[in-house]
Amino acid sequence: AFLVANGVLDEQKTAGYYVPELKHSAFADATIRDLLDMKTALKYSENYSNPNAEVFIFSDAGTPCHPTDYEGPTHYYEYLQTVKKTGEHGQRFAYKTINVDVLGWVISRVTDKSIPDLISELIWQPLGTHFDGYYQVDSYGIAFAGGGFNANLRDLAMFGEMLRNKGHFNGKQILPATVFYDIIENADNSTFDNDRYPNLKGWGYRNMWWVTNNKNKAFC
Repeated sequence: AFLVANGVLDEQKTAGYYVPELKHSAFADATIRDLLDMKTALKYSENYSNPNAEVFIFSDAGTPCHPTDYEGPTHYYEYLQTVKKTGEHGQRFAYKTINVDVLGWVISRVTDKSIPDLISELIWQPLGTHFDGYYQVDSYGIAFAGGGFNANLRDLAMFGEMLRNKGHFNGKQILPATVFYDIIENADNSTFDNDRYPNLKGWGYRNMWWVTNNKNKAFC
């Protein structure tokens, strides 16, 4: 959302446009907006109680050390190229972590920087954090964008306070205020799967944030 607001990424262009390696995958025609709002139609399950769910293939791909008889994808990007499409993008919200990893690939391709380096440059250092954050990486050094970030608790609280203050912290505007307002004002509830998320009635999702749509416009 930061890069969309600054004109680096066009939210109507597709992942396949930015990363041609994805042209034979489900992400070939998924727009950046589809990815940001988790409205992709993927043959991909994150049911952790199912040992055959695709999430475990993705996890295996990111394992830094593979056994000698391993025949699956050997890094995150290699797996993402194999994901198949089911249905049409943009129709229905469904949380799939790999959307974040595709965005990570797109962002790295467009900026020519790794996700850890970019986060450090654009957010972590401007915040004035006290400790280095770090990312889980695969055997190729590709960061697990969808959930591999680790940080000091106080520094993470500073990030939260920056968001609460509409992107302003440490005497500077770190994120455009428009990003904050886009999250709280444009979280779509009409495609939110209330059957799948029965405890999140009235919630929506926008720019990789769960939005409560409550009186305080809280999001997480």
